[in-house]
Parts: sequence; C-alpha cells; structure tokens
Amino acid sequence: MTKTRFYSHAFRIFLLLIFVAIAIHFRNLVKGNLLALFDLCLYGQTNALIPPPVEAKLVAHAGGAVQGITYTNSREALDLHYAKGYRVFELDFHWTTDNRLVIVHDWNLASSQFGTKPHVSSYDEFVKGRRRDGLHQLSFDDLHEWLRNHPDALVVTDTKDSNLRLLEYLRQNSGDILPHLIIQIYRLSELSAARQLGPRAVWLTVYKSRYPAWALSRIANVDAFVIPVAEYAKYNQPGLLAKAHFYVHSVPADKIEETFSRLPGIYGMYVD
Repeated sequence: MTKTRFYSHAFRIFLLLIFVAIAIHFRNLVKGNLLALFDLCLYGQTNALIPPPVEAKLVAHAGGAVQGITYTNSREALDLHYAKGYRVFELDFHWTTDNRLVIVHDWNLASSQFGTKPHVSSYDEFVKGRRRDGLHQLSFDDLHEWLRNHPDALVVTDTKDSNLRLLEYLRQNSGDILPHLIIQIYRLSELSAARQLGPRAVWLTVYKSRYPAWALSRIANVDAFVIPVAEYAKYNQPGLLAKAHFYVHSVPADKIEETFSRLPGIYGMYVD
C-alpha cells in the first residue's frame, strides 16, 4: 500500500470516527426531534374533557426516602410522607413472572433489597419475601387498599415496562381507585388510552421520548409535563413553562427551596 493510499484510508477512518462521536453525542437530540415530528403528525389533539390541574407542588418520588433510603416504593415510605403532608406519590410498577402487578423500581434493585441474585420474582415469592432493610414491599392489591384508606392521596404511575400493558391492566383491575391515579405517559400515542381510563390526571414525562421544547409547546391536552431536573435549561423557553404545570425529577428533600429558587417557572418537583 502506498503512503498516499494509507493516508487516504486513515483520513476516511478519522472522518468516520468523528461522525460516530457526533452521532453518539447528539443521539438524544436526534431521537427526541424525530419522535416528536412523528407523534405530532400522527396524533392530533383530543376532545376529552381535561379536569382541573393537580395543585400539589411536591411529589414523593418512589414513595419518598425512608430511613435515608431512596427508591423503596414501600408501605413505610407512603405512610411517612403522608404524615408529613404529601398527597401525591410517584410509584414504579412491574410484573412478576406470573403476570401480577407489583410496586418495584426494577427487578435488579428489588433483588438486592431481598438479598438475592438479580431475577424477576413470582408473585408468591415477592409477597412472602423479607427485605433486608426491614421495609414492607407493596403489591398492586396492597396499594389498592392503601388508597382506599387514604382517599385524598394520589399516585403517579411509572413503569420501565410497556406502558400500554400497564394501562390495560389498570383498566381491568383498578375499579374505584382510578380517580386516585395520575397516569404518566411517555409518548402522545399513549394519551388516548390514558384518558379513556378516567384518571385524576395525565402527565407527560420526557425522560424516554426526549421530546424537545418546541414539541411540548404544541401539546395542549395533557395536564402537566415532567422533565429531568438537569435538563431544565432546554425547556426554559419564553412562555413554555407558563403554559402548563411543569415538574422536575428528582430532587433531594433538603434541596427543595434551593431548587425552586434555581429553576424559576417550575411548578413542582419529584422529591427523593
């Protein structure tokens, strides 16, 4: 191979590496804009009646920290933060191996809480297991009972699994607690199914879709938007934060006032 050919190949490889680096760096930006274009073209505005917005500024994230532990999704977390005055609680939903709905952030974390190797539990294993932190895990049936006993509480749904699957499960099994649910959606394609449930509210979170600010400015039929706290600057556009309630996730409990001061225009936040 001549030196000229060698340098030509090297230059092409260099350009390819530069292109790959740029693509990786801007992958979320590209993804968000492409999804937004597709979804806004395909899904128009709904004529569904939108209820008054939820007036809670603080949402207990994964139930809120208890005993200094975050992401517990435990009964103790709900009880503690309810006693502190919280009335909105974000919780994480997953399925067991036998298709029962339980409250866990993810199965790797749940396995570590039970002191076992990472795996998806059966329902029986989950409800009978003992956590190493001494806290009590929640099944969907447990949550159902807790909401019946706390009729002024609301729960924001989150799942790392299929949200449409979750919505269908809620449609079939939620019954009288549907008005106590704030359905969190991740794309506009989920909005219609969420509205049909008749929940207290529907909130759109952008951590999966990465919808950009221009897309949110064109969406008028959700009750609130939820954005990562680290991406506040991307959404701090003229008039955007004033068009609806915007929440950020997530903030340590000792940083609430500081965060409200640092992020003007934000209505509320998910608190660890």
